[in-house]
Amino acid sequence: MRISWIWGLCFFLFAGSLHAQEVVARLDIGRKDPKPNFVEYSPVDRGLVTMGPASRSSSRYFAIAKYSEDFKLEWKKNVFEQNGRKNVDFLTVIGPNILIFVSEFFPRQKIIKTYYSHFDLAGNVIAEDQILSIYPNQKEQKVELQYVLSPDKKALLAYKNLQNRKEAENILYYLFNDRGEVELNGEFQLKYPDNRLRITSLRVSNQGNIYALAKYYGQSWVVDDDNFQYMVFRKDVTTELETEFKIEVGRRFISDLAFKVDREENIYVAGFYSNRSNDQIAGTVLQKIAPDGRLIQDSTDPFQKNFLGYYLSQGQINRGRELRDFFVREKDGIILRSDGGVLLIAEKFYITNDPYRNQFGNYQDQTIYHFDDVILTSISPSGDIEWQAIVDKAQTSEDPSTLSYFNAVSPSGTYIFYETRPRRMGFNIYYSRIDIQGNVSGPMPLLPVYSGNNQFFPRLAIQTGNREALMLYVQGRGRTYSVLKLRFDD
Repeated sequence: MRISWIWGLCFFLFAGSLHAQEVVARLDIGRKDPKPNFVEYSPVDRGLVTMGPASRSSSRYFAIAKYSEDFKLEWKKNVFEQNGRKNVDFLTVIGPNILIFVSEFFPRQKIIKTYYSHFDLAGNVIAEDQILSIYPNQKEQKVELQYVLSPDKKALLAYKNLQNRKEAENILYYLFNDRGEVELNGEFQLKYPDNRLRITSLRVSNQGNIYALAKYYGQSWVVDDDNFQYMVFRKDVTTELETEFKIEVGRRFISDLAFKVDREENIYVAGFYSNRSNDQIAGTVLQKIAPDGRLIQDSTDPFQKNFLGYYLSQGQINRGRELRDFFVREKDGIILRSDGGVLLIAEKFYITNDPYRNQFGNYQDQTIYHFDDVILTSISPSGDIEWQAIVDKAQTSEDPSTLSYFNAVSPSGTYIFYETRPRRMGFNIYYSRIDIQGNVSGPMPLLPVYSGNNQFFPRLAIQTGNREALMLYVQGRGRTYSVLKLRFDD
């Protein structure tokens, strides 16, 4: 969980009337303590690792701290000195290993060095300032190192998606095992112009192979161009074989897609299609692609009238009107079911610009972000829609970081958590539970007391087990930050 400039989030402190929730560990960071920039869960011992300035008064030294399963401090140590040229790309924990990745600019040599340091969970240094790459200090090289974990959390893919303009899309990658060692590194070249190919998400399989979902645009000016083709790319890091698959649904338009890779390296692609344009949705798409490229499943299914009737009139439905502004989140929009089906989660999102007169009497636009209903669609292994559920919410703000939702999936249902003020109810964190038949409960408040000075940042929450989640809770306009480990039950 990366915090960067956003420090917090708040979660499940309230024991709901239908489903018990319990905070099993809590770490409170007060105003006199330095606030961490990074907070990561340690799955081996179920503890916590944080990193940030070593003291409240100075950010010269960065320190990492290790906490036990009940969030008691085990050790803390300085890991590097900031010189104004270093950028911490990320901190992560894989197996019993803590890895810190840093990029540093050297103006005299005109180069960028990206390196990492490796610690064990006891704080011992395994490796320090190990060089990953050295590149010229050019604009296309100044991209942040990112990472993604495999489904079994035993492989780490660190990568840079370089900006090559009209040249081929180029991804530098470094594959780490669960011992914190670099097993492979190389380049994944997608042979399409960088200014016409936009990667929407990247995955790494348990076997260490790389997958990318991308949009290939028909024109160079991708910002205003709706003429795109979804594609999936695969790289076998052992054989260096690179393959690509086009995602097509005949004459229909694909509006929004996300994908996942299962344990056997089957690729699941799911999302929405439209009969009219790329910015509307009329039904669902589900495709399953085998590791050898065979299309195992290819299906579409239109939305039923009872679902459309929630948003459209009968006349609009009869005229074939479709829905707008619903998008699948890249990170957690698809949940794979054990029977080969998927649960698809999407949210209504749009932006408005409201003009207002400033203090000088001039008019300027105020950007307002809208995050509204969450829809859940259960799709069978054959591609048919089994049910659709709607979590009714409406959120607006100039700051989108506190909006949207966090979902946690248990063996018997899905929880959707969001901050809002429902009609005739107080401002709070609310949750709705959707069971495996699609029945929706809630909204139910999570906190017995919730102040307008508190903040909830749902995109920073992570689920750490079938019945466990990790989150942060900020209160009193940032005076106190609390890291919570929550265990929830069905």
